[in-house]
Amino acid sequence: MKKSALLAMTLMAANASAAMILGFGVEADYLAPAATGNFDYKGANTVFDGATQSGYQLGAYLEHPVPLVPNIRLDYTSDLTFSGLGSDVSLKQMDVTPYYEILDNIVDLDIGITAKTISGKIKNTDQSFNAVIPMGYVAAAVMLPGTGLSVDGSVKYISFSGDSLTDARVKASWDIVAGLQVHAGYRYESLQLDKRFDITTNATFKGPFVGLGYKF
Repeated sequence: MKKSALLAMTLMAANASAAMILGFGVEADYLAPAATGNFDYKGANTVFDGATQSGYQLGAYLEHPVPLVPNIRLDYTSDLTFSGLGSDVSLKQMDVTPYYEILDNIVDLDIGITAKTISGKIKNTDQSFNAVIPMGYVAAAVMLPGTGLSVDGSVKYISFSGDSLTDARVKASWDIVAGLQVHAGYRYESLQLDKRFDITTNATFKGPFVGLGYKF
């Protein structure tokens, strides 16, 4: 009888623990970046004029209690067309990030690897490209107890043979009710390539975003 009771308590504790670390979240943002620098694909060169564009970015993640199996995060950036001298460049992105949660308390810390797919078109031509780039991923968040406020940021980065790609975000979030959040932040991307994927570029894409999120 005592063994049965002990087993039941152990199972209940395990289930409670799993419930505490099982979670998911989604977010949708209005994004307003501007591009500076140059972008050349197979001789079609653009010098960006710094004009602000508008689009959106979506994110979703799933965290689970299964040992050794990474959590997963997905990020999508809508098709954005950046104008300039030369041909306009249209870009969209899809990121798949398996990661591990190192800390989960007032301070959160995640570490993983991102596979970033960048798809693009050179306007007024029939040229398009698709590149998959592996990147390191680090994300951290700090909760302010009793306020419903949190500040978090993430960095995806790779550097190889003089080429580099950075995708960094920082945002402040406020819990409204029952897992619903509003947030505002800033995103910075830097792309430096020298004839990789037939692309030569030294460009930055940066701007603010605002949006809604839900997490459980």
